[in-house]
Amino acid sequence: MDNNSNGKLIALAIGGAVLMGALFFGASFLTGYQLPAENFSKIATPLQSFMGWFLLIFCSSLIIWGLGRMSSRISDKWFLSFPLSIFVIVAVMFVSLELVWEKGRTTTLDGKYIRTVGQLNAFNEGVEDFESAVDGAAPVVEETGPLPEVVLTGDELAEAEKVFQRKCTRCHAIKSVDNAIAQYRKKGEAEKIVRDMKAVPNSDISNKDVVTIVNYINTAY
Repeated sequence: MDNNSNGKLIALAIGGAVLMGALFFGASFLTGYQLPAENFSKIATPLQSFMGWFLLIFCSSLIIWGLGRMSSRISDKWFLSFPLSIFVIVAVMFVSLELVWEKGRTTTLDGKYIRTVGQLNAFNEGVEDFESAVDGAAPVVEETGPLPEVVLTGDELAEAEKVFQRKCTRCHAIKSVDNAIAQYRKKGEAEKIVRDMKAVPNSDISNKDVVTIVNYINTAY
């Protein structure tokens, strides 16, 4: 293949990338795209998303092209292509994840990024400085004593019921423990049983959920 043909292929690739970027950018707004946080740019955010996909495809194509060139040069030592290919792919992934893309895929409403499980757990527990959380370390949230009794109404009650149904049906059906919950409610021990449920491993009940569930039990039972 001569240089003229290579130039045409490169121009075609660049033109196709520009066209796909324009279609991606336009489709983002035509489909009702919403920003994950208010302090994000309406123009830069979809373009950054497109560039992420473009670089992924570009780097993959570059690796395949490089391995093909390498294999043609070391055909008598073909066994080198396999470990070298693994090394190149891992190196590209490392550079992409650790050195280039410092932002996480999970974004809070105020524009902060969650990159690790530890940060996610800390955020769910209501820790303000969740970005400094370390994996494996349980977030420390001070107990504030007995919760005040709040009677929920309207939309608040409906949202609290959704949380109650989602979080409190992991081990048993609600109908099977309705009477027991009512008894604890009469004794003023709604908070106690909710905190006991939270203490169960993998309960997925956060401190925010505790307040919501306790208020729902005090209102509904």
